[in-house]
Amino acid sequence: MERYFSPEKVFLFFCIFVGLFMVFFIPPFQSQDEPNHFKRAYSVSVLKIFSIKKETMLGNNLPCAIQDFINSSSDTGKEVVYAQSGYKYSLSEFKKLLNIELDKNKQCFLNYPNIAIYSPLAYLPQSVGVLLASFLSSKILFMFLAGRIFNLLFFTLLCFYAIKTTPYLKWVFALVLSCPMCIALASSLSADAVLISCCALFFAKILEVLSFDATLQSKDIFLFVVLSIIIAMTKQSYWFLLFIFLIPKNKIQKNYVSVLSLVLVPSFILYFLWSIYASSIMVPLNGADAGSHISYIILHPLTFFVLIAKTIFNIGVLHQTIGILGWKTVCLSNIYYLGFIVVLLANLFSVQTSKQNLGGWQKNICLFVTILNIVLICTTTFCFWTYRTNFQYIELQGRYLLPFVLPFLFFISSFFNGIFKQSFAVINTLFLVFSAMYLAGLIFRTFYFA
Repeated sequence: MERYFSPEKVFLFFCIFVGLFMVFFIPPFQSQDEPNHFKRAYSVSVLKIFSIKKETMLGNNLPCAIQDFINSSSDTGKEVVYAQSGYKYSLSEFKKLLNIELDKNKQCFLNYPNIAIYSPLAYLPQSVGVLLASFLSSKILFMFLAGRIFNLLFFTLLCFYAIKTTPYLKWVFALVLSCPMCIALASSLSADAVLISCCALFFAKILEVLSFDATLQSKDIFLFVVLSIIIAMTKQSYWFLLFIFLIPKNKIQKNYVSVLSLVLVPSFILYFLWSIYASSIMVPLNGADAGSHISYIILHPLTFFVLIAKTIFNIGVLHQTIGILGWKTVCLSNIYYLGFIVVLLANLFSVQTSKQNLGGWQKNICLFVTILNIVLICTTTFCFWTYRTNFQYIELQGRYLLPFVLPFLFFISSFFNGIFKQSFAVINTLFLVFSAMYLAGLIFRTFYFA
């Protein structure tokens, strides 16, 4: 049965079909921060790698038609969150957007401060799609959709390879990477899709090396180096690369220290250099004041860690991790959230095709690195995104945690040895078929029909 319902094949079909549906049927800019993601993707496509700071604004000189295209995505002449306003997308708007063409000679300064500090590697697939589409047509809508499609293809390819590569928890990988939040991010222009897919493949390769019959080969080292650079340069608050220390010395035929240095040192040098640049041009966001929040953390460390715990163990964050679409406005059914968790846990505690062989120190590393990254994400969000007088709230979004769901679940599974002695391949496939139909109906009801 597993031969016909292999997790990587089921994921591939689900991701392609549901992803392409979202690409074409979620209206333009109805994914969080997508207007600014589009501006950054276009700037990277024309090799405007470094952003320009103008007083409290941060962006670049780009064709004015891009902002016209964004403003014309609704009949109000400004950005509209459809699910929040009750507005419904129409065919006339699609035709209107189709008529907007790019005029490279007419340039304006476009502001996208929360995205401008991201490195160009975070927009590699999106910018390639935008660039190729620009060679074929001057229609901005085609560039926008091409950016979405290439982001989806990049995510699908890397995650397919990750599921195929990992010797452990294949269905857990498939379910997590096909959750509504992941597919929605991959079907937009979001940089999160690049990060999540690279982290999934990075961790899957680590698990492959941990299996009994695998040792680290030269091609694996090269892949680790490439992925580590992309991960480090995508979002500067992620220290995902420390999971490399799960690999024991006996799995590396060459010099252990040299191999780990080759993987870690270039990425952290680039991370450090880009962070210096990003800090030099960063503008305050959301009324934030990093100095006041850093002082608060130093003076009240225990209170701050309690605040992190309250933030993480919050039902809203769990829902966002599984999936809240649009601009955090399109919630799924509570029954769906519960069903997803039940199916995921059933697979987590089911019999595994490969026996895990983690030592106590490896389990400690897995848990420590996961907690470290979550703490760093919460701290960064608290310092650079929280209003200056707010010390009781961290605006953490569930999608920030998605790269660390798989390592955490792997850590949990290391304490169990197949509670359920069966495979849930058919149930998983049926659940994803149901998910596809449910998400399609939800998108139509939210954006098109009352």
